[in-house]
Amino acid sequence: MKYKISLIVVLSFFLGQSQTATSITNIQTPNLDETSGLLFYNNKLFTFNDSGGQAEIYEINSSNGSIVRTITINNATNVDWEDITQDATHIYIGDIGNNNGNRTDLKIYKISKSDFDDADNIATAETISYSYANQTTFNSLPNNNNWDAEGLISFGDKLLIFTKNWVNNMVNVYSIPKISGSYSAQFVSTYNTNGLITGADISFNEDVIYLTGYSSSQAPFMYTIHNISASNLDIFSGNVSPKITNIVPLGNQVEAISLFEITPTKHRLYISNEKYTFTSGPISITFPAKLWFIELNADTFLSLEDIANNHFVLYPNPCETAINSSVIIDEVTIYDNFGKIIFQNKNVNSISLENLVAGVYFAQIKLENQFYFKKIIKK
Repeated sequence: MKYKISLIVVLSFFLGQSQTATSITNIQTPNLDETSGLLFYNNKLFTFNDSGGQAEIYEINSSNGSIVRTITINNATNVDWEDITQDATHIYIGDIGNNNGNRTDLKIYKISKSDFDDADNIATAETISYSYANQTTFNSLPNNNNWDAEGLISFGDKLLIFTKNWVNNMVNVYSIPKISGSYSAQFVSTYNTNGLITGADISFNEDVIYLTGYSSSQAPFMYTIHNISASNLDIFSGNVSPKITNIVPLGNQVEAISLFEITPTKHRLYISNEKYTFTSGPISITFPAKLWFIELNADTFLSLEDIANNHFVLYPNPCETAINSSVIIDEVTIYDNFGKIIFQNKNVNSISLENLVAGVYFAQIKLENQFYFKKIIKK
């Protein structure tokens, strides 16, 4: 009886966690149990496995998680692939995982998009090798070093690498050129994330960066960085959001993030987690590899914080003709300033205010059997 109660408590703890992202599907198992990077390119979603996997990139069906195409990188080895990024002409795969902190063969594979798109499903990569300029010792310290890395983005004419600091739970950012060769990666920025960064992506115009990771308790989180100076590689000198701690339920080990720009200001973020098994005494719970998404208003800096605290955000506010919701609302009731019901609707993520006069209104939102009240200003 005691065992059954414990199991119920644990299940309730994990499965009952609130979340910001919406679950799309499980990812094909066992082929993609170790999914580690995500790329949204040419209206398609791509991923790969991390350490010890094949030197292959998989196009996946974003609706059901199945593999629909496999691209082999014929001159590469997957020592520990951890992230993937792109610019206008190339795709970059980060073989940057370094759990022990003693690798001397860190590299990034650079693939032309024309080669990647070729019908033979085989691509050849250029190699960008690097070491960290300020690393002086190479002792093997499993999960106890600051030289591991799982985040990679393209930024101007540089590649930026985000470390996974096991020792101090911070992130360091290093810069290397995009040209094939061997380099000393330069330290350019740092931030106390109070957790391990496992994925990164950047908007097309390079003014918003998204970071994902998890804490020592496996709790997933996200940060955003806005207003980044194009001339300054110290990216954390931009506006860094508060830590967003409920992007997916606890137990889902977030590994990757990829951005799809619906419009320049409306972003969809795809997030993946690898297969993870939680064990406590006789209890064992397996969380499958999974794909999630979030849609948000990218030009509203506080929108993600609002979602984290309130499960949704209404934008733009003030508005002219309509106000949108970051999630589908179960039921909405709009009141005027005197408490009179103006209209009601169900299962919507956009509320038309076109026929209302300018002024202040109030929205009663029903979402997952909870009620929220928001002030709306019609211009």
